[in-house]
Amino acid sequence: MSDLFKSQEFRFIENHLDIINALADKTRQEILLIFYSQKEANANDIAARFELSRPTISHHLNLMRRLNILNARKEGKQIYYSFNKPLVTGVLETLLSFFKNCC
Repeated sequence: MSDLFKSQEFRFIENHLDIINALADKTRQEILLIFYSQKEANANDIAARFELSRPTISHHLNLMRRLNILNARKEGKQIYYSFNKPLVTGVLETLLSFFKNCC
């Protein structure tokens, strides 16, 4: 096996492939763009920006929360989401560094 595949960067990326795959989805990308202009949004506000059904948006939000792409906090009956910038930027920076150094 190549030293490349034994590298710490490669193992890190391999452990975070679910996040990379989740970020490839157009709807999830559009959800993340919401947090460019606001720090936090509740599920109703997010769903209102899409023509997709509320259950479909909830599916995307739940997946992103399970993968820690989004943080979630509950206030009464509402769930408020925020972008987990340190995790996502760390994964993407490591991926970029890996490809810069691999070939």
